[in-house]
Amino acid sequence: MIADDGLTGEQRERLAKSRFQTIQLVRFVGVLLMILGMWIGAGDILREGGWPVVGVPVFVIGAVEALILPMLLARRWKSPPEA
Repeated sequence: MIADDGLTGEQRERLAKSRFQTIQLVRFVGVLLMILGMWIGAGDILREGGWPVVGVPVFVIGAVEALILPMLLARRWKSPPEA
């Protein structure tokens, strides 16, 4: 059955590709934030001996961005079930 969304096959493919790339970018940035949070919390990047008060929230934001946000985006962009 052909979807009646007004998009051609090429446009649908481009849209799917851009959404996939967006999800991957969100995951990548989330992982970078997690690493940065660990580095801030335990390393000497901002102050000697680490700064857990800043590092833990950065890590948590990164974890949410890497683990939960891609699922929410995928659910929002999921094609409707075929009838």
